Amino acid sequence: MRTAAVCALLCAATLPGPSAAAPARQAPPGGPVSVTVTDGTDRAEPGDRLGYRITVRNLGDTGLSATRTEQRMPATAATVSAEGGTVVRRGTGEQRAVWRSDLPAHAVREFTASAVLGERPTPAATAAPGTLRANTTVCVYLGGSDAPSACSGDTDDLPATREEDGDDGWLWWTLALVVCGLLASGVLRAVRRRRGGRGDGGRGGDAEPGDRGRGGDSGRGRRVAARL
Repeated sequence: MRTAAVCALLCAATLPGPSAAAPARQAPPGGPVSVTVTDGTDRAEPGDRLGYRITVRNLGDTGLSATRTEQRMPATAATVSAEGGTVVRRGTGEQRAVWRSDLPAHAVREFTASAVLGERPTPAATAAPGTLRANTTVCVYLGGSDAPSACSGDTDDLPATREEDGDDGWLWWTLALVVCGLLASGVLRAVRRRRGGRGDGGRGGDAEPGDRGRGGDSGRGRRVAARL
């Protein structure tokens, strides 16, 4: 009996007890929200001021409070402004415009921002990500969540920089000089060949009068012999 009791106690001690239920993870708040962003163009150059218009819509029947709208500016943006919002700088080349507002049911909010583009780093191979094009991204966050509920973006192409154009110009000039050198060498060879041909013809012409002179002397000798 004691042995059975001890075994029962040992088995009971080794069996896992009832575990407390783990708290369920709260999913990031979501909702029928949409966002769009545009600057009205698809090409830009250093020094241009891009004006962005952001539209946030609550497509649901329930109001949304404490929404946060963030716009990440192009990496080459030199100066940034956000009407009714704040500008946050995070490291080199990262600037964001932030707006906070409530969204009643079926409400529409419009935000405006602007960015002046600076010079693009050169050469392009060492440029930072996002510097070959003026990219911007806008996301909407609900209820303090770090997961966006909706995002949108806009991209503008940037032209080649002046330094790159200058490198191409030097390349074309170098090729032109090489071609000119080859052509000049061929012309000189042709002139030398023509001069050499004329020299050989002159020596042949000098021999002909001598032959004619010897023929004339023999003719005069024959006429003198006939008279005798």
